[in-house]
Order: sequence, then structure tokens, then C-alpha cells
Amino acid sequence: MSAAIRAKAVCLFRHNGKVLLAEGYDPAKDQNYLIPVGGGIEFGETSLQAAEREVKEEIGADVTSLELLGVSENLFTFDGRTGHEIVFVYQGRFVDQGFYRKTHIDGIETNGVEFVVKWVEESEVLAGKIPIYPDGISEMLQPKE
Repeated sequence: MSAAIRAKAVCLFRHNGKVLLAEGYDPAKDQNYLIPVGGGIEFGETSLQAAEREVKEEIGADVTSLELLGVSENLFTFDGRTGHEIVFVYQGRFVDQGFYRKTHIDGIETNGVEFVVKWVEESEVLAGKIPIYPDGISEMLQPKE
């Protein structure tokens, strides 16, 4: 069990009724899930700066028009280990419009682990057809009244 609470920043991208999410897999639960692109906030860095940096590092994209959608306190178990994180969830736009035409984008974590990011129907995300983490993302994607 990790004793530290981790601060993270992630970024959602939406386009034509779809949302860009990374595929993940938990071997202990034998479960596929989706997560936004993002990662840990470094000391001396704001959550906004971390979201911009993480998107650039993981998928090679520059972002603009970042807007904070909300903050999630995420208590979870992954691969049999418990975790606790505070996640700043942003929505942004790609500077390079070409990212909106890609069906999938190859991503890479800082530790070298590769992953795939793809456009997922927003209606499937909102309907809870596949688990999405951190908790609260689906509610943040709901249209504002």
C-alpha cells in the first residue's frame, strides 16, 4: 500500500460527439478501462502546467484553451494495490487540428510503457459501457444546464 496521496492532472479532448481516452488494463481485475491523457504534477508546477506537459510528453501534442472541469478524489485498487490521488480534470483543444482526424494515437509513459489513445463515443462513456477513471469523469462530461 502506498502511503502517499498523488496529485495528478489530466486533459480531456472532445470532437464530433467523441472524447479522446487512453486504453488501460488491470490484470488483477482482468478489466479494461479508459482514462484521460495526463499524469503526476511535479513540485513547483501548477496543475494546468502539468496537464500541458503530460499531453506533450505522452502523445506529442500541444494544447490550448484549457478549462478546469473539476477535481476528483480517487481512491482505487490497481493490480491489487490501493492508491489515493487528487486529479485535476481539464478539457482542452489541440493546437494541431490533425489530431482530430486520427483514429488512434500511440502514446508513451515516462517509464517507457506504450499505450493507445482513441476517440470513444461520448454517449458510451456517459452510459457507463466501459469503466472510466478517475471517478467523476462521466459527471464532468455531462452537459451543463
